[in-house]
Amino acid sequence: MLKSKTITTITSKKIKLVTLVVLFANSILFAQENYLKIEINPFFKTKVLEKNSWYVSKNNDSLQFTKIKFYLTDFKILTKEGKIKQLPNSDFLVGIFNSESRNILLENVSYKTGDQLLFNIGVNEKMNTSGALSGALDPANGMYWSWQSGYINFKLEGIHFENGIAEEFSFHIGGFLNGYNCERRIQLEGSSNVSRLELDLNSILQTLSTDQAKKIMSPGKRAMELADILAGSFFLR
Repeated sequence: MLKSKTITTITSKKIKLVTLVVLFANSILFAQENYLKIEINPFFKTKVLEKNSWYVSKNNDSLQFTKIKFYLTDFKILTKEGKIKQLPNSDFLVGIFNSESRNILLENVSYKTGDQLLFNIGVNEKMNTSGALSGALDPANGMYWSWQSGYINFKLEGIHFENGIAEEFSFHIGGFLNGYNCERRIQLEGSSNVSRLELDLNSILQTLSTDQAKKIMSPGKRAMELADILAGSFFLR
């Protein structure tokens, strides 16, 4: 009986010791701010985006968003001293209406005020030509056209209501060949290791009008124009 109590006491002490070690390690991690957390917040003008809600543009037409997905890849940090820090395994598929995928955690990262965050909207040529990939780049995610056209960098779908007429719009922006590379490099300066990456869709959706195509489903000039607009639609707070 005494032996059993002794074993139980020793086991309990070991568990407490392991718990203390884990807590201590976590406290060191967060004390050193050895991570970068990015919270992605989408909005249209001043309103936060919600699925199937209606929004009014400056032209007084109405918009509803049903799908917004895009790739953020190849994260790097440019320190204020001018040093580039590579961040491996930093390719993410963001679904705006999936709250979990809108939070990106980059671990083992030292990020200070004055540093700049670099990343791509979309998938680079190497990944487009590497064959079947997994994880965020798995074709099963519905963001892949074919081996000829590659990945869809940014997918935006919804309904545009103007002059009593409702039309679906689908902007599938991507491509990497024949002068139609829609990947865009972004460089933004943050203020802390917890940052809000805001996406304002106001600019890109002001391009919707009755005389423009509301479906872009392949690489081309129009996709390139929208990729340029998107590059200026991200802000780090």
